[in-house]
Amino acid sequence: MKTELYIGTSGWHYKHWLGLFYPPDISGYNELRFHAQHFNTVENNASFYRIATASTYKTWVRMTPDHYKFSLKLNKLITHIHRLELNDEVREKVHYILTSTQILQEKLGALVIQLPPSFRYDLDKLAQFLTFFQAGIQAQDYRFDVAIEFRNQYWFTEEVYGLLKQHNVALVAGQSSRYPEVRQLTADFAYIRMHGPEQLFASKYSTEQLAEWAAYINSISPQVKRVYVYFNNDFHGYALANAKELANLLN
Repeated sequence: MKTELYIGTSGWHYKHWLGLFYPPDISGYNELRFHAQHFNTVENNASFYRIATASTYKTWVRMTPDHYKFSLKLNKLITHIHRLELNDEVREKVHYILTSTQILQEKLGALVIQLPPSFRYDLDKLAQFLTFFQAGIQAQDYRFDVAIEFRNQYWFTEEVYGLLKQHNVALVAGQSSRYPEVRQLTADFAYIRMHGPEQLFASKYSTEQLAEWAAYINSISPQVKRVYVYFNNDFHGYALANAKELANLLN
């Protein structure tokens, strides 16, 4: 079975993309409709700051074609404020996120658990959260993939990789000048986040750098069902150009 490739950008609503990518007269969710004419997926960063309502997800469905995928970052209340602590508020928020996003149906991509650099190694806490989280996902008719991005070097251990494999959670391969970059397959899909090779969010990948990533993606394709790649270097529209070039290289 051929590996599904989903290549897009982290977010679609950036004011500095107006005129650069979007027609000058475009506005609102028409940006998403236009974005979906060029890419087959998007990673929604806004979900990290605020949890959307069911009406928002209905609009996303209406504005995008079949087989389009939405990946979402898990809300910061869960990852950064309560730091995966399974209290009542976290349980309630997780339940709401998993049930309200059912509107997206087959357009569900991955949910990304992004942990802050200050989140210290705690295997037991992570194990408890992943057990709870994956049980909630499995209870739904339509299911997210789950990926996790560590920004603290002490998480990159064989014990952690084993735990992620147990729960079919993908270790995010995050490329940047600031955070650790580790390429380790831990699930039946792969998740890659490209934050900018030099200046975070504000530098462009060269053709040579993208070719190396294309070679890596081709090398792992026989081992995974899906590969998600999102470019987070939004300055000057670098993410748009890089996502298109990588897609062309993988054509």
